[in-house]
Amino acid sequence: MKKILILSGSPRVNGNSSLLCDEFAKGAREAGHEAEKIIIAKKKVGGCFGCSACMRNGGNCVQKDDMIEIREKMIAADIIVLSSPIYYYTVSAQLKAVIDRCYAFGHDKLCKKTFYYIISCAAPTEDYADTMLATLRGFVSCAPEAKEGGYILACDTHDAGDVKNTELMKKAFEMGKNV
Repeated sequence: MKKILILSGSPRVNGNSSLLCDEFAKGAREAGHEAEKIIIAKKKVGGCFGCSACMRNGGNCVQKDDMIEIREKMIAADIIVLSSPIYYYTVSAQLKAVIDRCYAFGHDKLCKKTFYYIISCAAPTEDYADTMLATLRGFVSCAPEAKEGGYILACDTHDAGDVKNTELMKKAFEMGKNV
C-alpha cells in the first residue's frame, strides 16, 4: 500500500483540476492505496520570505502556518500529486506558495518520491502548458532521485465541471489505480 498526498492548488473547490484529483484518489483507493487530498486554498500558507532561517533551523520555517502540517504529510507520502489550473502559463498562487516553502526541506526530504501532475486550462491546446510543466518538473528536479509518474492535462476546460463525463475523468481514475 502506498501513501498518496494530493495537493489541489485550485481556488475553485469544485473546479476541473480538483474534480480530476478526486477521480485519481478514487482509483488509488480502489487499488488499496491510501489517498488524501488537501485543498490548499482552504489552508493558510504564506509565501517564502527568502530569509534562509530554515537553513539554520534544521529545515524548519519561521512561519507558523498550515505549511507545517502540509510539510509533514509531504514527507510521509510515497507519491505526491501536484494539481492546479493554469494561471498565466503557470501554477496557481496557492500551489506556488507550497512549492516555494519546500525550499526549507524539499532537497532532502522529498528524495525518491514519485510525483504526478494534474493540470487544467481554458486554452485549446497542450502547448499552452509547456511553462507550467517546466515549473513542476523544475521543482521535482530539486529532490534527488524523485521522478515523474505521469500527468493529465485537461485543455479547453474553463467552466467548473467541464471535465465531467469526459475521458479525462477515466484517465485520472486509471492513473490513480495504477500508481
